[in-house]
Amino acid sequence: MYLSQVRNFLPYSRLGLMNIQNRCYEKVALKTTKSQEMENSKASMQSVGLTPKQIEMFPTAKVHIPMALTSREPIILPFDEVPGPKSLKYISNFRQYLSVIGTQITVGVLTMMLNVGTYVNAKKPLKNLSALFDEYGPVVRFVSPVGGDIVLINHPEHIQKVYAMEGSYPVRSNLDSLEKYRAEHRNQIYGGTFTAFGEEWHRQREVVVAPLHESVSKHMGGINEVCENFTLKIFNIRNYQDEITDNLYKEIYKWSFDCMGLILFSKKFTMLNTEVVYSQCDMSWLYHSLEKATDAIIKCESGLQFWKLLPTPTWSSLVKYCDSLDNLIGKYVLEAEQSVGVQLKNMRSNVSDESFALENNSLVNAMLVGENKMSAEDIATVIMDMLLIGVNTITSSMSFLLYHIAKYQRAQKILFSEIDKVGGDLNISNMSAIIEQTPYLQACIKESLRLVPPIPVLTRILPKNITIDRFNIPRGTLIIMSTQDASLKEGNYDDASVFYPERWLKGDAKEYHAFASIPFGFGARKCLGQNIAETMLSLLTIRILQKFKLEYHYGDIGSTRSFISRPTKALKIRFVDRI
Repeated sequence: MYLSQVRNFLPYSRLGLMNIQNRCYEKVALKTTKSQEMENSKASMQSVGLTPKQIEMFPTAKVHIPMALTSREPIILPFDEVPGPKSLKYISNFRQYLSVIGTQITVGVLTMMLNVGTYVNAKKPLKNLSALFDEYGPVVRFVSPVGGDIVLINHPEHIQKVYAMEGSYPVRSNLDSLEKYRAEHRNQIYGGTFTAFGEEWHRQREVVVAPLHESVSKHMGGINEVCENFTLKIFNIRNYQDEITDNLYKEIYKWSFDCMGLILFSKKFTMLNTEVVYSQCDMSWLYHSLEKATDAIIKCESGLQFWKLLPTPTWSSLVKYCDSLDNLIGKYVLEAEQSVGVQLKNMRSNVSDESFALENNSLVNAMLVGENKMSAEDIATVIMDMLLIGVNTITSSMSFLLYHIAKYQRAQKILFSEIDKVGGDLNISNMSAIIEQTPYLQACIKESLRLVPPIPVLTRILPKNITIDRFNIPRGTLIIMSTQDASLKEGNYDDASVFYPERWLKGDAKEYHAFASIPFGFGARKCLGQNIAETMLSLLTIRILQKFKLEYHYGDIGSTRSFISRPTKALKIRFVDRI
């Protein structure tokens, strides 16, 4: 009777009603014993005038459904109700028949079967995430036959809710290939600032934050010099049509590498002015190893992951070049450690505090001294992460920024007018003032990062259950937040696919959801180098537009959905001299 009354007022499905009934019975059963139910039932029957003999005709007490259930109370659906590809759910039904052995071969073969028909290679996904959201909605579940289900989301409110529940030590999915390499070939318990988690991650981050930004401020003059070297290099390698045909991305990569060399090591790498002869100097070999290690990591993390089963050529390449990176970075760190030791020994008689700022201080030096100093091995790991992530994300961001400026001439005219007012003689020591004087440039950077964030998806593994779109997601589930899909959704931005910097200016800006575009992440694990990246992008853009007008006359350039967003084809941008 009670359920029929509820059905009249609530628009629930039949399945929903059955779930409500079951939950209500379970809830009451936990609170009352069987004898209490019988006594309550008898008391109710006596209150309506039934005699004891009549009461005996009802041997079973009815369970009362709480009246708190109203149309305002949201229904929380179980995890199994989250929509997703049915083929994966069918395969998961055979989970109980899998052998207890559960070897890497079994897992690898199943992973391969799931990926066949979905990915051809690391660059061209046949069915990207946006297509999944179009078919299944804002919450999509990938059912794994061997456990470890994945949930995909792209709605700003849902992304915000995930970040709100990430806890003090957020956990995200690691790069499996890099984690495997460090565990098997370096015997490292802890990862760097990108791959570590928990208290060790927090300790590393606290040690690195302040020295990193101080190093950037100290080397602004050197970074400006690298930017000017880049414009000179572009001037020299253009063809007769003022165009860079096929290696612009690589030149931007060299620029980013040279800048990070100053910030991390206080050294001038000068890759922009050097022909890469890998066997002749550490700097060239470090650049070559970084480039090759990045390619190997992207291939290992995308497509078919045979490297988990056997040593594939891609895995062997990753090991080779990560070994090289680790050895070369370790060499720099040991040299810095010896130098710091000598300086501290000489200063000890005059300076009581050993954390005193050393002469020619660098980020590595700063991590070697002080109360929270790190070991040489941990520093090498942190620096390796910063090179891998920093160089690649800044290169990606700068590449797409130049592409968007070259493609949208209206925006470029406004931007050049702003830069021209700032003047060519920049006060590099006060970069914050330059950024304040170039609001349209900052809007262009923000808009380009919205269209193509350098890392297209962010991940979290939450310590608690979470309800997303009325679906209960168990703790420990890998949640993939497709931030690029969120930033390109028409419901979140007007003309979302159009490069329109004015949307970020104070006079024209609308109230957009704060989590519709988060290219640098959010919260405790927000990108350490956001200010560094924005400063470098601003300075190089100013130097380029002071000398060149950018043009692009080819088809649209998309971005890969791999570990790092990269252009899907060559950046054939023309750099026309300004008269």
